[in-house]
Amino acid sequence: MTQAKPELSVVVTTWRTRELLRSCLQSLKSVHEAGAEVIVVEDAGGDGSETMVRAEFAWAEVMALDSNVGYSCATNLGCAKAQGEYLLLLNADTEVRAGAVDALLNFARTHPEHGAVAPRLVGTDGATQASCMAFPNLSTALFFATPLERLWPGSPELRRYFMRDFDHDQERDVPQPPTAALLLPRALWNELDGFDEAFGLFFGDVDLARRLEQRARPIRFLPESEVVHHGGASTGQLHDFVARWHADRLTYFRKHHGHLAGIWVKACTTLAWAAHVLAWPVRRLGGKTSEPLRPLCRSFGTFLVS
Repeated sequence: MTQAKPELSVVVTTWRTRELLRSCLQSLKSVHEAGAEVIVVEDAGGDGSETMVRAEFAWAEVMALDSNVGYSCATNLGCAKAQGEYLLLLNADTEVRAGAVDALLNFARTHPEHGAVAPRLVGTDGATQASCMAFPNLSTALFFATPLERLWPGSPELRRYFMRDFDHDQERDVPQPPTAALLLPRALWNELDGFDEAFGLFFGDVDLARRLEQRARPIRFLPESEVVHHGGASTGQLHDFVARWHADRLTYFRKHHGHLAGIWVKACTTLAWAAHVLAWPVRRLGGKTSEPLRPLCRSFGTFLVS
């Protein structure tokens, strides 16, 4: 007898987050018992996550990759294996609260015109995380991650980009929630070809939301659905976090704003780099820890010629 396909597939991508992954899967036990398929993609982290999942969560399917391929590619591989009508993308540093997945599913079932639905993200202390953002534009590149962010933190552009006036108790459509937790129809995911693998770690979620917007498929923010988000568990372990972020941001601007936008982003990044280099001796003289300049200059040079 052929086994019926699950309505929901949960895809958890992990890299060196074994203990947080354990908590994530513990929170998903009741979701699995309700019929969901759970797929863990272990992106060659080498921290024993695969062994832990097989030993403690036999009901979860593990895809252990032989080499580290990055978040976008790893998630695509997991979703390609999924059988559910809906996909729930989850970071390994999340824990779903009781009723959270049911609320997301109920919304998706009754609102097929929507492209995706996202929960409220909360910290371990229960405080709401300001996770929803607007799409970055050319002004964002000038005001965010440059000296202007420090000089004018309350600028209208930063207020717009970070949606600082958004009430996270309000259910509404939003431009781009993070894919730390996001539910969408698998058919639509396949139509979009999943994440664009040109993005290694950052801005893939922004690109996905942008492509949904281009198809007039809005994303709903659902505050009644709560997911605990520890945040930064994998990215905090990267020695080249900043370089990767700038490279992926450049990819995003080139894709959605054109070649000239890429030149503009490089100019804005040059402004940030120059300010950092000029302040480096002051930090050193003041006894503050500062990264060596040579590797920073090397990575900046690579960025400029990319």
